[in-house]
Amino acid sequence: MLNQDIWARIEENSQNVATRRELIRPGERFALTDDQARAIGRITQGLEDGLFEFLLKAPTGSGKTEVLLRVAVAEALRTDGYVCLVAPTRDLVRQDCTYFRERLDGTGLEVGELHAGVSKSERDAVLSGLASGAIRFVVGSALLIAADDLWDVLDRSALLCVDDVNAFDEREHLRLLEGLDCPLLFASATPNEMRPFLERVGAFSNPIEMRGMPFNVQPTAVHEIEGVWGEPAEEQLARADALIREHLNKKSRVFVIGRTRGDVPKLAQRLENTYGVPVQQLRGDMVDTNEQRRRYRRRGLRVHGASTRIENMAAFLRAAPSILAATNLVGSGLDIPAADLIVITDADAFGEAEIEQLIGRVGRREHPSDALLITNTTFERNPSRAMGTGRARSFMPRGARPGSFRFGR
Repeated sequence: MLNQDIWARIEENSQNVATRRELIRPGERFALTDDQARAIGRITQGLEDGLFEFLLKAPTGSGKTEVLLRVAVAEALRTDGYVCLVAPTRDLVRQDCTYFRERLDGTGLEVGELHAGVSKSERDAVLSGLASGAIRFVVGSALLIAADDLWDVLDRSALLCVDDVNAFDEREHLRLLEGLDCPLLFASATPNEMRPFLERVGAFSNPIEMRGMPFNVQPTAVHEIEGVWGEPAEEQLARADALIREHLNKKSRVFVIGRTRGDVPKLAQRLENTYGVPVQQLRGDMVDTNEQRRRYRRRGLRVHGASTRIENMAAFLRAAPSILAATNLVGSGLDIPAADLIVITDADAFGEAEIEQLIGRVGRREHPSDALLITNTTFERNPSRAMGTGRARSFMPRGARPGSFRFGR
C-alpha cells in the first residue's frame, strides 16, 4: 500500500473510532487540534533533521497518544523500520495496542505486544515478526527495557517512545535507556519532576508543549475532606457517600483508589455491600490471563483474585453505573469513557504528580466531574519523587517507624 493510501486509511479509521466511541457528535469530522498538528510537525521534522531526543509535554487528556501514533507511523514509513512504544503498566500497554490497531486496521502495518502477561509463543511470534519485517510497531512494558534478550529490539528501532516517563523507575529502567543508539521521544504531563534525567539524556533541550484539549472539558471539581488519622480506607468511604450516590444515579463509572494492594479488596467489599452495583478490582499482583496464572503457579508466585485484569476491566467498561477499586495503576494513562468521579483514600500518601494524574482520569468530555481527596489519615505523606527532591520524603515523627503505631488490643 502506498504511503498516501496508508494515511487516508488512518484518517478514515480515526473518524470511525471517534464516532463509535462518541468522541465527536453525529455529523462532525475528526480533526487534530492545532497543538497536536504542531507537535507532530516539529517532531517528524526534527527526526528528519537528525535530532535524537525529544520531550513532549502534554497535560492529561490533550491527545498525546494520537501524536505518538502519527509520529511513529511517519518514522516507520520514512525509515522502513519499526518503532517501539514503552508504557509503564500492562493495562496501558493493552490500551495503547488497541489504539494503534484500531487506527492501523487495513493498512498492512502490524502491531506486536510485549509484556509479562504474554505467553512465550506470543513473545516468539512478535520477535519473529520483527525479524521478517511483518511487525512495524511494538508496544511493551518495562520488560522491554529490563530484559537482556529484548535490549536489541529497542536498540535497533527507528524510534523509541516512552509514554508517561514519570511512572518508570529511574534507577531500574530509565538509566538503561542512556545506552541506546536510537532516537528517543519522552512524553510526560509533569516533566519537571524528571528534569535531572531528561536533561542528562538531552530531551529537555528539545521540548514540544501541548495545551489544547481535543474536546470541551469542564474543569474537574476537586473536594478535600479531612479524615481521622489511622482510619481504615474502607471506613473513609462514608465521607464520600453523597458524591458516590450522586454519580451512580447518573449511570456514571467511579474510580475508588486505595493506597496499597491490601486496601483494594476491602474497598471493593464495602462498596458492593453499600451500593449494590458491580465493583471490579485492579491491582499489580493480578494476572492478565489464566495462562499467565498457570505460569506463575508453576514458578511458585502468588497472585490475587480468581478473575484476571482483562476480565475485570472489560466488566467495568460493560456496566454503567459501575465502580473500579484500584491502586494508583489507574493514574497511568487509562482512558475510561464516562468515568466522572474519582475518590482517593489516604490522599496524603500520594505525591502531587500522582494526584494530578489520577484526577486527570475523569472529566474527559463535556460531563461535569468530581475528585474527592480524603486527607489527614496517615503520617506517611507523599512518598514519591513528586515532592521535587528526587527522593521519598516522610513526615513521620523523628525516630519513629510506621510499625511502631500498630497497637495490639
